[in-house]
Amino acid sequence: MFKLSFSVTPADCVILPMFEEADLEPAVKSLDAEHNGIIQTAFETEDFSGKKMQISLLYTHNKQSPRLLLTGLGPKKELTVRRFKQVIGAAIIAAQSKKAQKISVLIPKEVITAFDPTRAISQATVAATVAAYSFDEYKQKDTRVSEVTSITFFGAFESDAKKILERAVAEGKIIGEAINYTRHLGNVPPTIMTPAYLAQSAIDLAQKHPNIKVKVLSRPEMKKLGMGCLLGVAQGSAKEPKFIILEYFGLPQADSKNNKKTKPIVLAGKGITYDSGGLSIKPSNYMNDMKFDMLGAASVLGVILALAELKIKKNVVGLLPSCENMPDGDAYRPDDILVAMDGTSVHITNTDAEGRLILADALCYAAKYEPKEVIDLATLTGHCRVALGMDRSGLFTTEEKMAEKLLVASGEVGEQLWRLPLGEEFTEGNKSEVADIDNSGVGDNRLAGASVAAAFLQYFVKYPWAHIDMSCCYYTPKGRPWIRAGANGFGVETLVEYIRN
Repeated sequence: MFKLSFSVTPADCVILPMFEEADLEPAVKSLDAEHNGIIQTAFETEDFSGKKMQISLLYTHNKQSPRLLLTGLGPKKELTVRRFKQVIGAAIIAAQSKKAQKISVLIPKEVITAFDPTRAISQATVAATVAAYSFDEYKQKDTRVSEVTSITFFGAFESDAKKILERAVAEGKIIGEAINYTRHLGNVPPTIMTPAYLAQSAIDLAQKHPNIKVKVLSRPEMKKLGMGCLLGVAQGSAKEPKFIILEYFGLPQADSKNNKKTKPIVLAGKGITYDSGGLSIKPSNYMNDMKFDMLGAASVLGVILALAELKIKKNVVGLLPSCENMPDGDAYRPDDILVAMDGTSVHITNTDAEGRLILADALCYAAKYEPKEVIDLATLTGHCRVALGMDRSGLFTTEEKMAEKLLVASGEVGEQLWRLPLGEEFTEGNKSEVADIDNSGVGDNRLAGASVAAAFLQYFVKYPWAHIDMSCCYYTPKGRPWIRAGANGFGVETLVEYIRN
């Protein structure tokens, strides 16, 4: 699908990202001259000015390249990876809306200079791959999004770097497809996306990649391990819960020279395949989009897929506790007391605070690996969205090095994390009168709910740990110019960047 060129290639649509400063680079000047100055005219008539996310479609009357799509990057001083990817994504979607199948995309010289050529081309590839995806298999064929058959990137690259750039394109495609794999799992309707379906997805992944091993625990095995919190949440559903374990070993598990065990990074992902709220049932308008409550687990699967295909030399374990949270006659109740795998007793004050319960057992299980560090991802609290809106996810950790590295990694790929506090006041907020801890805090639980939830998870960790509350930006209800509606695969690229460096 993706190709690399050192000069413009004929296509159904040629995309030209441009800054507000209308100094045309050589490739654009050449195109402008070839098509009777229509690009310069667009600037002169102020039909196009390069403002952020502005799009102008020009028709050339040339059968080889009938359309030029000008898209605005804004001022040069405001260039970021995030903006660049949004602009590329928006342009791809705009081209698709015109049924363009063959697309050619300019990587501006200022972008190449700012990011370095390999980063510019890999990030453009990720953005284009993500933008071209649509979940429309349930629509009539004539209403589905037009499929893109090829995307060619061109720009002022050094010709002797062709192999390096082609590798960057290949890596960008792998990461983009891993993000779309995550998105697709999230978009599948909950009639199909059950814990068993999620487990089978992990098994299928392992079958395609021999360096991934998978094990799926069912109810009897979980009961034997003492996973009372996960089993408690699962009580109200007719669907069998699953505890899914993936192991990716890019390195030997032991260092033979120093006789030391190679400690893995463990990723834990919340896998609630549908969340009704249980007996503390959600209002009807809050039940929409609750199929996305398994996106923490889906993101972990996407990360491991990318690591395996990139052949990253790290050891990573994925733990995916998965069940539905439903309100039948066997459902767990407020005032129940559940016991986690490590023996911690949890008083239930709200059955809609279920994600932290299933993650508690996953975090206990993670200790079996003596991990280097553990990162969990979860659509955990609406509180985090209240605090941060829809574009940033909350990061909680007491490990300064992990925090710094995660924040840098997210910035490098254009995702956004924002650090929120942990501390004694939030830990105290979980203490219970009748058990070791309550599952939804005490007092006015409208206050600092995301930090109280993170502090609940902190009870179960005895290793370096970070929690990402991705409830702020795990999906886009109506889409954005650069990504279609539905799950957006947040966290996959950040964690791949974090792990590989």
